Amino acid sequence: MTRLGIRRRFYCFLFHNPELRDELFATSYVVPQRILAGIRSTLFIYCLAVLISNLAVNVAHGAGWNWAAYFTTLTFFGITLYYGVATYTTIAYAWKQQKIRADGAATLVDSESASQSPPLSDIGEGYIKNSMPREIAQTQPPSLAHQVALASQWILYESFTCFAPLVSLIYWALLFPTQNNILDSGLDTWMGISMHALNSVLMLCEVGVFAKTPYRHSHFWILFVFLALYLGLAYFMVGVYGFYVYPFFDSRYFGGYIALLCLLIIDIIAVVWVIMLMVHRLRDGLYPRWLLKRQRTTVF
Repeated sequence: MTRLGIRRRFYCFLFHNPELRDELFATSYVVPQRILAGIRSTLFIYCLAVLISNLAVNVAHGAGWNWAAYFTTLTFFGITLYYGVATYTTIAYAWKQQKIRADGAATLVDSESASQSPPLSDIGEGYIKNSMPREIAQTQPPSLAHQVALASQWILYESFTCFAPLVSLIYWALLFPTQNNILDSGLDTWMGISMHALNSVLMLCEVGVFAKTPYRHSHFWILFVFLALYLGLAYFMVGVYGFYVYPFFDSRYFGGYIALLCLLIIDIIAVVWVIMLMVHRLRDGLYPRWLLKRQRTTVF
């Protein structure tokens, strides 16, 4: 594919994709928009505090050099980044909607005074332009940065909702039982629960309550690329530092079963992905019916 073809596909994805619009990323079926903006900004600050605290503790114990090599850390970094981008898109869309409502109210005032305006033959182009509905006159196409933010939120959302349960499953089922006193202080307990349990709770809240973001089966290759890149990072740490991020990457203990373990992890991700596809299809089918029924009940 030529460079021009790639640029055209990228442009079409950003500006001609019917699913890449603010309503699907900055609103909720249940939560009002201003409350949603407050929740996402609060969660962003909380996740950022957890991430910075975890980094500080690792640096204080001389383990800052391998802090970014852990899949848990990278996943939680993705969650933090997701809430940061989601906070921006939600607040930006709320501000945009508020501006449109304010301009609509001003347009009503303009229309009421239209009967007192001079004849059309006596007015100029400037008056006609100023008398236009302001939500139309001020409408501008979305910027490239804004569309990139929406696309980034989409990718981060899909990776967040798949990787969070994987982190929780592997940690509590495989790693935690083999480590003694890993949560030996209040700070360690807070960080451990936040990064290995609360991540899945946040995932459930986003999928079931906060988000309207669509899920597409054609995006699974992006997660596969993320997993392949992480596998490369894990064995880069082995080759350069002789450090195994997780014990199941060590061939001295697992021999030739490492490839099978990697395939098992990919299979788990694929199962989670299929489950998420079904859950999102169910959510996007039930919530609109519930909202329509609620509106009819309110009217009658």
